[in-house]
Amino acid sequence: MAKLATVVHVTDDKGVSHVLTPADEVPAWAASQITNPKAWAVPPASVSRLAEPDSTPSKSPAKRAAPRRKAG
Repeated sequence: MAKLATVVHVTDDKGVSHVLTPADEVPAWAASQITNPKAWAVPPASVSRLAEPDSTPSKSPAKRAAPRRKAG
């Protein structure tokens, strides 16, 4: 069973904010929104992958600008 390590704030699909504490049972919709692995004492099975670093790079390396010519 998933258990929070800290207090978290989540917003449902209707825009209503909810505060969940370690003593609360975390609904599935809220568990899917809590993406910080440090928020979980025991992460749910569907969220546990977030604790693992992503091995694929998210962006390509930045390109360097061409050097400018000197005026003269």
